Amino acid sequence: AMDGAKAEEVEQERAAFLKICGAFQGYAADAAEEVHRWERMFERLPPAHQSLLAHHRDKHVEAYRCVARNDKFLSDMLATYMGDDVPPHLRVPPAEKPDGVSRALHRVAPVDVEKVRYVLKNLARDWSAEAAGEREQSHGPIIRELTARHPPPGPERDVYPPRVLVPGAGLGRLVMEIARRGYQAEGNEFSYYMLLTSSYILNHASRANEWIIHPWVHSNCNHQSDADQLAEVHVPDVPACDAIVDGARVGGSMSMCAGDFVECYGDEQNVGAWDAVCTCFFIDTAHNVVEYLETIASCLRPGGTWINFGPLLYHWAEGAGYVGDTEELSVEMSLDDVCVAAESVGLKIETREMAEARYTSDARSMLQTVYNCALLVAVKVEDEGKG
Repeated sequence: AMDGAKAEEVEQERAAFLKICGAFQGYAADAAEEVHRWERMFERLPPAHQSLLAHHRDKHVEAYRCVARNDKFLSDMLATYMGDDVPPHLRVPPAEKPDGVSRALHRVAPVDVEKVRYVLKNLARDWSAEAAGEREQSHGPIIRELTARHPPPGPERDVYPPRVLVPGAGLGRLVMEIARRGYQAEGNEFSYYMLLTSSYILNHASRANEWIIHPWVHSNCNHQSDADQLAEVHVPDVPACDAIVDGARVGGSMSMCAGDFVECYGDEQNVGAWDAVCTCFFIDTAHNVVEYLETIASCLRPGGTWINFGPLLYHWAEGAGYVGDTEELSVEMSLDDVCVAAESVGLKIETREMAEARYTSDARSMLQTVYNCALLVAVKVEDEGKG
C-alpha cells in the first residue's frame, strides 16, 4: 500500500504529465490563433498596402499548412503513448475535440505554448542536417575531450567500454553521438516535453529525414524572406537505430533515464560508477549548482572526468515562480564560483576555456543569440586515506 505522501506525489506527477499532454494537444489551436492574428492585421491595412503585400494571403495559407504539419508530427508522437502497453502513469489520454466550451476552459498557458514551440526548435537543433554546425560548436569540444581522456577500447579488446553519463540529455543527440563512438552512454532528462519527444525520435524513426517540421513558422520577425520563415526541416538526419548498430560494433550502447538528476544519481549505487560525466548547456538548470557538482563528483570514479560546455543563464533566476506558496530556490553564481565549488567537492579543474556557441538558432535569421560558453574539464581526485 502506498502511503499518503507517496500517493500525493504520484498524483502531482500525473497532473504535470497531463498538463504537458494538453500543451502538445493544444499546439495547433494556439499556433493557428497566431496566424489568424496576422490575417486580421492584414485586413486592417489600406487597400493599396494590401495589394502591395498581396502575397501575404498565400503566406498565411501556407503558414496554416506548416502548423498542420507540426501538429501531425506531435499527434503521431502522442499516439504512440496511448496504447495499453504504455505504463498507466505515462499513458496519454485521447485529445478532446475542441468544441468552444472545453477549449475556453482549457486554454494552454502561454509558458507551455512556448515550451511546445521550443521542442520543435530543439528537434531542429539535435536532429537536422542544417544544425550540424551549431552542434559541432558544443558537442564537438565535449567529444574531443572525452575521446582524448577516455579512448574507447574498440571491438577486439576484452574490456568494458567507459561508462559516460549525460545529464540534461534533452532530445538525446549527444548521448547517441557518444554511444556510436563505442561508449556505454546514458542520458538523464527531467522534462516530460523532452522525454516524450526523445523517446519518439530515438525509437520510432525508421529512416533518415522521415519527418518534416517547420520550427520557425511561429514568428514573423527577423526573416530575410517568407521562404525562410516557412522552411521545412527534415528530422532525424541520422536515425538512432542505424547509429546504435554502428556503435554496438565497437561496444557502444545507449540508454535514457527519466527523472531529476540529483534524485536519480545521488544514490549509493551510482557512487564511483561512471568514468565520465558530460554536461552540455545543463549546469545552469540547477536550483543550486553546488548540489549538481556534489552529485557529479559522487558519480565519478577517482580519475574520472567531468566535461562541461555551456553558459550560466540560470534557468530559475527569472521570476522563477512558486511551488505552492514557497518561492523556488535559485542560487546564481559566477564561473569563478562554480570552479571553486567544483574544486571543493574533489573535481580538480584542468581546463577552463571560453568558446562561442549558438543554441536552437535559425541560421538564416536576422537575430542570432551567441553564448560565450565555458569549456571546463575536471578530474575527480583520489579519496585521501583510501590509497
